[in-house]
Amino acid sequence: MPGRTVVRVAVDALGGDRGPDEVVAGAVAAATDSIQPILFGPPGLDARGLRLVETDGAVEMDDKPADAVRSKPGSSLVRAVKAVGDGEADAVVSAGNTGAMLAASLLHIRRLDGVFRPGIAVMIPSRSGPVVLIDAGANADARAEHLVQFGHMGVLFAKEILDVAAPRVGLLSIGEEPEKGSALAIEAHALLAESGLPFAGNVEGRMLLEGGVDRRAPDGGAAGK
Repeated sequence: MPGRTVVRVAVDALGGDRGPDEVVAGAVAAATDSIQPILFGPPGLDARGLRLVETDGAVEMDDKPADAVRSKPGSSLVRAVKAVGDGEADAVVSAGNTGAMLAASLLHIRRLDGVFRPGIAVMIPSRSGPVVLIDAGANADARAEHLVQFGHMGVLFAKEILDVAAPRVGLLSIGEEPEKGSALAIEAHALLAESGLPFAGNVEGRMLLEGGVDRRAPDGGAAGK
């Protein structure tokens, strides 16, 4: 169709326990007129008709993230991430080393202006639709203002990716009352209440599968439906 937008997705073919065979198979299955996977992998890889960018080496699951990014600039993971930073791809996918993906993304793609920290978003099925937990592991020492930003990120993710018309934000804590939880949770609750976000208050972990809110901000992140 004239004017169709094609999204170029850089795929780390060596990422994951079953790469590259299953990764390539998944990329082939995902390819459409509007989604163009680009495989990053070793010379001679059977790309099954997809474009292959030849790379040198792989980031292993037990590699230290920052060290791997510095010492393996030609690896499939780092090259795939760099392709987005260089404008040669629009998105990147890897089932490999999460820490290395984060480190490579911070180096080559960078954060949006004003964003303090990236957040890992995980979709969790619930009785009333998907809930998105964010941050699910990128930050071990988040501050209250980070949780507020995760809430903003979560709302955008819910609207733009999950097509949720009116997502809400919740704070994952040990109790629903505002005074419950750690010092971080109490401070974050106060900031979220004043943030202008559609804040639904504290939610307990058991509510994740019930879909009690559309987004939650736990100790280190936010979540939503």
